[in-house]
Amino acid sequence: MSVEAAARRVRLVRLGLSEEYGSVQLLLCAVVVLGPVVFLAAMILAGSGFTWWFLVLTPLMALGAARPESPGHLVLWVLLLVVWVTAVPGPFTWWSVPAALSIAVSHTALILLGGRPASGELASDTLSRVRSRLGVVAVITVGVAGLAQVVRSVRVPGQLTLAVAALVAVSLWLWWGTRRNEVDGPPEN
Repeated sequence: MSVEAAARRVRLVRLGLSEEYGSVQLLLCAVVVLGPVVFLAAMILAGSGFTWWFLVLTPLMALGAARPESPGHLVLWVLLLVVWVTAVPGPFTWWSVPAALSIAVSHTALILLGGRPASGELASDTLSRVRSRLGVVAVITVGVAGLAQVVRSVRVPGQLTLAVAALVAVSLWLWWGTRRNEVDGPPEN
């Protein structure tokens, strides 16, 4: 066996009666499962009461939702967002930034998980593309959080309208940016 063949060999793991999974797939599954845990940690740090049973049930729900073809992951995040809105006191907290980023990272891992065979590897440029796109999402998330903090601190009449207008403007800007990429066409190989 040549050195190149040994370097490309994928180690597979079998979990119970399941099919074999590669190390990349197991790493992506771990990110999908740990995303809700990070979300809950941010929620607890944001001032909600410590709810130990969420820490027990969320990874179990995430394991069940880790199947990319199921709507379980979406249902899990909707439930967690409802819990955030009802449990976290006050209109704004900076802990919403890591909570939002945990959603983005977990969702991205789920998409990558759904796009690969169980024993497959990721393309060599996938990590750099995902990292740059998540970096843009992080910058926008921090920007929106900063905008929310400014709107909250100004205390002018109509601050809710100002906040909604700012979020609509950011949404339109993101839509325009993705539409421009679609018009340019797919990248050439």
